[in-house]
Amino acid sequence: MQSVVDLFAGCGGGSMGFHAAGLRTVGAVEIDTDAATAFTLNVGIPPIVKDIRDVSGADLLAGTGLRRGQLTVLFGCPPCQSFTVLRRGAAPTRKDRRRNALVHEYLRLVDELKPRHIAFENVPGLVEGRWHRYFDTFRDVLSELGYKIDWRVVDAAEYGVPQRRRRVLVIGSRVTDPRLPAPTHDEVGGGRLKPFVTVRDTISELRALSAGECDPDDEFHRARRHSDLAIRRLACIPEGGARADLPEDLVLACHREHNGHYDIYGRMWWDRVAPTLTSGCTNVTRGRFAHPSQNRAITLREAMLLQTFPPRARLSGGMEKMSLQVGNAVPSRLAERIGRTIKSMERAASPTAKGSAKRSRSR
Repeated sequence: MQSVVDLFAGCGGGSMGFHAAGLRTVGAVEIDTDAATAFTLNVGIPPIVKDIRDVSGADLLAGTGLRRGQLTVLFGCPPCQSFTVLRRGAAPTRKDRRRNALVHEYLRLVDELKPRHIAFENVPGLVEGRWHRYFDTFRDVLSELGYKIDWRVVDAAEYGVPQRRRRVLVIGSRVTDPRLPAPTHDEVGGGRLKPFVTVRDTISELRALSAGECDPDDEFHRARRHSDLAIRRLACIPEGGARADLPEDLVLACHREHNGHYDIYGRMWWDRVAPTLTSGCTNVTRGRFAHPSQNRAITLREAMLLQTFPPRARLSGGMEKMSLQVGNAVPSRLAERIGRTIKSMERAASPTAKGSAKRSRSR
């Protein structure tokens, strides 16, 4: 079976997708203890719980039983807050520069492990904003290490994820020509493409909940408690609406003369994809994260399903930590599509496949 090492592994969104594609995660690194606990529950192996700067390729090889050059895929999504377009106008801080240097840690481990293929995901700001020099260096170093790459900014909705989630996706290989997974969905469908998967398709069959209520059969399908005032506000907002729909007496004081943050108290639409889930995805004051029809924020289970985690996936820690785990995760269905593409690349690179191609050309 093809093998994966998952860096910046989080709660396992990426590895769960690779497993669905038939690849096996044999090693992982995650600095946060709660996320590492969730990863172990979801993937079945404990990650190395360290800052990646303190992890060597030798550490990972020792834990996997592989030799340098045998790993099928090195997958990574370094923390991306500094690269987001929301920070485009801000001067880089020391913390930004330290976090952005994690891209180079990924490259260091590519060199030390020498995987057959690499897969890398990050926010579009890495190539669209002033941080593009990191991406230029990233491509140059991969080329020096012997990897060809294919990349573009993709939307996870194009791969059956019920969520608008634009990301830079890079697939590279040192043994064959790389390629990105072909989209499987679009806005309306047609031809070989299916229509986008919607919020209704994904969460409509879950138990209806009031604020503060929990599904007795699922600890993660628990609605946040909201104040009476917050519930009054939500009751005034229609499907797809947001704070602009509030009557004057319910408008937050800080919004009376504020232009921006229009998705605050926003409801999702039933028959569209969800907005990009973030670390605040279970908080109506952090974006368009209200349920389409119930007067509450979406639950952790609803957020996990919108991230296409398996139905019984788990999280660990307090509410804010668990919301962070979901919002930072790679959608499992996107990782599954990456995994299936890499398996196809492996077949193309195998001696058997090359021999068959030569025999076909000689006939």
